[in-house]
Amino acid sequence: NVAHDLKTPMTRLRNIAEGALASGDPAVLREALADCLEESEQIVAMLNTLMDISEAETGTMALRLEPVNLRAIVAQTVELYEDVADDRGIDIRSSVPENLVVDVDRVRMRQVLANLVDNAIKYTGAGGWVEVSAERSELETVIAVSDSGIGIPADELPHVWSRLYRGDKSRSTRGLGLGLSLVKAVVEAHGGRVSVDSTPGAGSRFEIRLPHRTAAERRPVAP
Repeated sequence: NVAHDLKTPMTRLRNIAEGALASGDPAVLREALADCLEESEQIVAMLNTLMDISEAETGTMALRLEPVNLRAIVAQTVELYEDVADDRGIDIRSSVPENLVVDVDRVRMRQVLANLVDNAIKYTGAGGWVEVSAERSELETVIAVSDSGIGIPADELPHVWSRLYRGDKSRSTRGLGLGLSLVKAVVEAHGGRVSVDSTPGAGSRFEIRLPHRTAAERRPVAP
């Protein structure tokens, strides 16, 4: 799958370089260099994300577990995407109780939330909304990223967590097809689980469920 997905950007790189060399035009050469840089950055991002997923799935990802105020990192994520959402005419909001603390790797959990919020905004049209919410039950903390976007067809739902999978409605949107795979791998590395509920034309709700840990169950913080 990786080899197949790398073939397209590598072919583009070759075609861009060959076209620029054939033209001999300095302006064309400069533009080609910029295009090649963009393509190479996309390839590196893909490979880095695949490495992160592999580390999470095999248990070799170093997690710095610590008590984290969930409301704070949700607020940071929402703030990060406010300008993007505003430009697209999307209302982005959050609903998280004060002092809701979870034992997570702060950096990795921000990465998870950013992937889900980015995904929600990407597939929500003008006039729509995206919401990040959380609540604590007796056994677990549930974090949800909901939207009023295009939704996901029922036959695609089982595949959305797969590496490099992109549904028919997302193929025209630039992306790696790895965001949800990384979300799943990182959440499961925390001992949690993920799920999605979606209705085409009415939006989606992605859920993260993180179990509560006693002091004895907490993994040592990575150095």
